[in-house]
Amino acid sequence: MFLQVLNTPKTTALTNDITLVKDWFTPMFIAGAILFAGIIIQRIIIIYIKRISKKTGWKGGMVLASSLRGMIILISLISGVYFGMTQAPLDAHTVLVAQSLHKILVVILICFIIARTLSGLLKAYSSREESSKSSLSLFKSIINIVIYSVGLLVILQSFGISITPILTALGVGGLAVALALQDTLSNLFAGIQITLTRTIKPGDYIHLTSGEEGTVVDITWRSTTLLTQMDNMTVIPNSKLATTIITNYSLPKRNLSISIPVNIAYTSDLDKVEQITMEVAATLMKENGIDSEPVFRYKEFGSSSILFGIAMDINDFHQQYPLRHEFIKRLNKRFKAEGIEIAYPSTNVYLKKEI
Repeated sequence: MFLQVLNTPKTTALTNDITLVKDWFTPMFIAGAILFAGIIIQRIIIIYIKRISKKTGWKGGMVLASSLRGMIILISLISGVYFGMTQAPLDAHTVLVAQSLHKILVVILICFIIARTLSGLLKAYSSREESSKSSLSLFKSIINIVIYSVGLLVILQSFGISITPILTALGVGGLAVALALQDTLSNLFAGIQITLTRTIKPGDYIHLTSGEEGTVVDITWRSTTLLTQMDNMTVIPNSKLATTIITNYSLPKRNLSISIPVNIAYTSDLDKVEQITMEVAATLMKENGIDSEPVFRYKEFGSSSILFGIAMDINDFHQQYPLRHEFIKRLNKRFKAEGIEIAYPSTNVYLKKEI
């Protein structure tokens, strides 16, 4: 009777539960220990990197810390689950599948960390110096292609697939691809040349001899995008941009000088004209945050007027249009108030009376 009580269904279920806990305790402990170690290691590494970067002023340290945040924990979680499963009561096929997934996920995560770190370092380098800013899209694309391609080859090699025939096939097929994609490759290498030489960069205002002009928005692997003054996008192939004559209004510096020509009548008081024009220009420049003085110069005696020019500095290329607009309005109003005539083309005909 006592033995029957021991062999009741409840007792059997309890025994099975205890056995299950014993079988999975070690795998769960291994997974938890590796995950906990990953959390500690990540925290130590990030604190150390931040301390070094703060002491040396190296911006790359903050980029590296940002790239590693969460990634070490994720890798330790995947590794912990895998090593725990190797100690679990699982069949060999399941462990083999877990091993394969572990390899793939770890390689993908490492590639992701490397690509994110290199892209972050590139961005940090570009933002450190305004004069060396360049397009990031092109180099980000190249970084991602190279890193993930290498990761794919590593995965194939880890599964026992020889990558030598693949590389050989790529080398032979690359010639055919290069011939078929001549335009694409020419745009790619032209984009790399433009970016590395830093003749133009995002934010520059450029003008092409073919007539296109605008602010450079981005330089990709295929084309360069311009934002025109009408808020339209102009897309120019990199190969065309590399072979045309470009005027960059943002180099060697963004601030430049503009000159506005004005004609006045010969009967005008030239000293008074100069005084009023300088006052209008100086007031307008001060209102627009321009810390310099205008330059006034009489240029020539025209056929029906005296021509002078007023030169004003501007902070960037786009500032000239509203500044010209406002200057012409204010100067015309002041001249009318002071009785100064702005000359218009005219011809005086004198008839000589013959005796």
